[in-house]
Amino acid sequence: MAFQAGPAAEHTARTIAAEREARGWEQRELAERLTQAGRPMSQPVVSRIESGARRIDVDDLVALADVFSVSPAALLPAPEPDEAAPRRRRRRNEPGPVELALADDIENLGDLMGMEPTHAAVAHRLARQMDGHHPVPCDSCGASVYVPNDAKILPNLARELRATVAALVEGRAVDDDDDDDLGDLGGI
Repeated sequence: MAFQAGPAAEHTARTIAAEREARGWEQRELAERLTQAGRPMSQPVVSRIESGARRIDVDDLVALADVFSVSPAALLPAPEPDEAAPRRRRRRNEPGPVELALADDIENLGDLMGMEPTHAAVAHRLARQMDGHHPVPCDSCGASVYVPNDAKILPNLARELRATVAALVEGRAVDDDDDDDLGDLGGI
């Protein structure tokens, strides 16, 4: 009997293909990388995985995630909400603790008029990534997938967030000291 892929397998197959294509790799190159990582695979096997014609086991999933430098959960569809879950889950657009703390910090900076608006937007995006398990739409199929905290990238996200907030604070200090926007010409 032939393997019949269900919705989760189809989503995972599309996600694997999208991850490979995002890196500009051919199927042959992904197969070579998997083989080098200790999970021997040929290009036809990768093709069958991406088309949903071959079932992948946990070892395949872990090897693929390792080669792509993502969490295995990032290759899977988001779990359906569990109504019997004992703890309250965040709603779709509800900020997590890092984003809430960031919002307070930005509010305490006061008026950010004239500052680069993308600094605040970048800071919020980084905070959402640090909060993790934030559902985002899948690029290939549109289904909600969760972006989990990855212990490997969390320190980098924290450094990037600190640098972005420092740029906001530095820009705010410059704006406070130079109200006329004329620089040194204001004293002439």
